Amino acid sequence: MLKRSYLTTFEISRLCEVNPTTVQNWVKEKKLPAHVTPGGHRRIRREDLVRFLREFSMPIPLELGTPPPLVLVVDDEQDIIDLVTAALQSGGQALEIVGATSGVEALLIIGERKPDLVILDILMPGMNGIEVCQTLKASPVTRNLKIVAVSGHHDPDLRARVLAAGADHFFTKPLDLLAFRSECLRLTSSPGER
Repeated sequence: MLKRSYLTTFEISRLCEVNPTTVQNWVKEKKLPAHVTPGGHRRIRREDLVRFLREFSMPIPLELGTPPPLVLVVDDEQDIIDLVTAALQSGGQALEIVGATSGVEALLIIGERKPDLVILDILMPGMNGIEVCQTLKASPVTRNLKIVAVSGHHDPDLRARVLAAGADHFFTKPLDLLAFRSECLRLTSSPGER
């Protein structure tokens, strides 16, 4: 399994058994996200390569391995992050779960590691969950992220605003943990999102 998080176009061409020019064309056509080093070399995140291969129904080389889905839990209360983490892990599925206690912290984490699922508290101080959701859905890089919104308010208008902002599902607290876990696992198993 490759341990580095970034790959060169040459490494990708070897892994995918294609010409390096083909990989460069994928990048030029914006099918495969990449960044350019100060020396002019392209670097592709491992996660972006796996997502690209899935999107175009290409085989995923064994060297890449398939890491467990990454779930980001965003809530201003650490107790809720711990509860959600325990609920998701209780089914025995392999998940990597990361917590963030603010909307800004969540966006910083997402900028470094694109999760498969974001579980997002709506009513947080500072940048609230609706603003985070709108920010994610406005960017071409993150617009396809799966988002489960959570709120302690049982207001139908709030629910409608959250879903209009791009959330895939909305749950109210206290959570029905079985239904919540089931929906989160369903969303993390959706193909082509990683």
